[in-house]
Amino acid sequence: MKINAIISVFFLLSITAVAQTPREEIVSAEYTYSVRDNENITFGEAKRKCIELAQAEAIRNKYGEIITSDFIDSRVNKDGESSDSYYWENTVARAKGVWLGNSEGFPKFDVAYSDGLIVFTAKVQGLAREIIQSTIDLKWSIMKDGINDRVTAETFDSGERFYVNFRSPADGYVAVYMLEGDDVTSCLLPYSKDTDGRFPVKAGRDYVFFDKNTDSSAPHYVLKTKREQESLQLIIIYSPNSFVKCNDVITEKNRPRSLNTSEFQKWLLGCQRMDNDMVVNKKWIKIENKQQ
Repeated sequence: MKINAIISVFFLLSITAVAQTPREEIVSAEYTYSVRDNENITFGEAKRKCIELAQAEAIRNKYGEIITSDFIDSRVNKDGESSDSYYWENTVARAKGVWLGNSEGFPKFDVAYSDGLIVFTAKVQGLAREIIQSTIDLKWSIMKDGINDRVTAETFDSGERFYVNFRSPADGYVAVYMLEGDDVTSCLLPYSKDTDGRFPVKAGRDYVFFDKNTDSSAPHYVLKTKREQESLQLIIIYSPNSFVKCNDVITEKNRPRSLNTSEFQKWLLGCQRMDNDMVVNKKWIKIENKQQ
């Protein structure tokens, strides 16, 4: 009887483990995105947005959406006295999965003109993974030097320094990468001096990366471009589980370690497959060269 009970419990645990294993599947979708021909958006930005929306649509069609709500308590202070609280709800819907990589030959992209509109169409196909648990809520922002203090920013003048403000709700490890042009990905964190390839963070603590005032060994990172305008993607990778950064190399003096973007994507895909708790957040930075 005891043996049967043990076998039954093991069987139930096995079923639970299988049921909670995230699915990886090939998904596909087509998405159309239109802008007016006089809108202040570059061709590259519109193309990128169309492809990202197509990827989100493909994941949404397969796995559905995650709906989250934030209830905000806003107290208005006037003449030294606090008024009544005003509550408002911010509801966000996002695809219930993550895009892991493109299939060969994708994405496919087309552009047409119709009645004063530029119509972008993206066809995507690739590997996606279902999200089966609540994503760890990271708080982070990209910042630059303001007049009196640092300010959150998405657009920088060529030659400006930038920082990342970061906070996680649990102890863990973090890495920061930047996808640049010419198929190059640079590792901004851990710093080149950190030979163990890990950057540990503590729960609830605010970090300002790339700031010598908080870390004397931190490098200065300056955003530069020779073009009139350029977009770069910043990637934050966090996990409560230990992981080691990818195998990058020094290619130029006074520059962060880097590697081929395709090799970085393979490394990241492998990490995500091995670690269901890993969170990958991405934001775009625009650099403008006003000297052009």
